[in-house]
Amino acid sequence: MALRKGYGLDNSQHCFRKLKVLELICVPGKADALPYCFIRSLLALETLVLHDASFYQIFQSDGLNDEERHASVLTRLSKLRLSKLPELTHIWQEEFRAAFCNLRILEAEECGKFKTLVPSLASFENLTTLEVSRCHGIFNLIACSEAKSLILLERLSITDCKMIEEIIACEGEEIKGGIVFIKLKYLQLSCLPSLVSFSLGDHNFEFPALEKVILRKCPKMKNFCQGDLSTPKLERVQFTEDEDEDEKRGRWDGNLKTTIQQLFKEMNIQNSEVVEVNLQLPNLE
Repeated sequence: MALRKGYGLDNSQHCFRKLKVLELICVPGKADALPYCFIRSLLALETLVLHDASFYQIFQSDGLNDEERHASVLTRLSKLRLSKLPELTHIWQEEFRAAFCNLRILEAEECGKFKTLVPSLASFENLTTLEVSRCHGIFNLIACSEAKSLILLERLSITDCKMIEEIIACEGEEIKGGIVFIKLKYLQLSCLPSLVSFSLGDHNFEFPALEKVILRKCPKMKNFCQGDLSTPKLERVQFTEDEDEDEKRGRWDGNLKTTIQQLFKEMNIQNSEVVEVNLQLPNLE
């Protein structure tokens, strides 16, 4: 069911106890968050889509007692899609981390004020798909401590985010052992002009199931990570989604780290040659 502009949320809270899919589109006026009483009434909700609204978070804890803050809500929610939410700064407060304990698909698009995708201590143990696009306020996607909980993640796609510098941020964190993405098969990093590395922290990464990497328009990406990297099933880096049909396309220089380093070096050489040619062009005036 989709609620479009002009439909009151507060008046509908008792009607949706069996609702499984809810789309809120063009929510009128300014609202800090969804009413907690409304969210709490959605006992069977599995898919939630928020599009074109002024929320700065999904819901907030202001005015709630301790029992309400730690109550489990939206426990059946498996898919959350957020799009065109220009005021959204974060998805939820830490008090509500239990709300998305069974979330499997998280998609965020055109959420310009996003700073951090998830708060600290949040757990995404059941997340299988994470896609972020055109969220230009993000500098890093997720902290190392949260990354270690992504044991079921299969698909990670980050595209067209102007400010993001690294995907996994480990600054100031003490992480024992490496970070293993056990089930990740698909990784796309596309149109990220500020991206320097997948992670700037000195940690080892393992991707035992990774089969497809798409790398496109990441001109500042010098290296994949600082520590050791294992991708036993990966055979090449693709530049477009359609390269599956042509096994000769793409690039591979023995391993993922070396391939990215070589691509960065070659791009710098090409750029320097272009600059040199431009400097040598005669003035025809």
